[in-house]
Amino acid sequence: LSEPAELIDNWENIAAYQLSNSFEWKGTKIDWSKTLKHKSNQLFGSYSNWLFTIKKFIIDNDISAKIRESGDIYYINDSSLNFAVHLKFNQFDSFLAFAVESIPQHYYFFYSLNKWL
Repeated sequence: LSEPAELIDNWENIAAYQLSNSFEWKGTKIDWSKTLKHKSNQLFGSYSNWLFTIKKFIIDNDISAKIRESGDIYYINDSSLNFAVHLKFNQFDSFLAFAVESIPQHYYFFYSLNKWL
């Protein structure tokens, strides 16, 4: 990243209050059957294919506008990292590419005020 993202060691507050309380959970995953108006897309093939599919999904569903309007974006995953990452809009694309290609598990990017994920 050209501008380093902020690593947050004490991320339990972010996970517990900003993300967990916004959704119902089934184990370590959001229970999408209990959410309203969510959209999803299946990922197949290699991680490089995933990145293309994810970016297309973000553009096609006008999520990029919500990301652009967000001041603070947070990233956490289920369990393979013991920290959260705090990003700004201009860091999102490069961190998304890094996360998809380098970090296993599920990816949760969110903005606490708008509750997009």
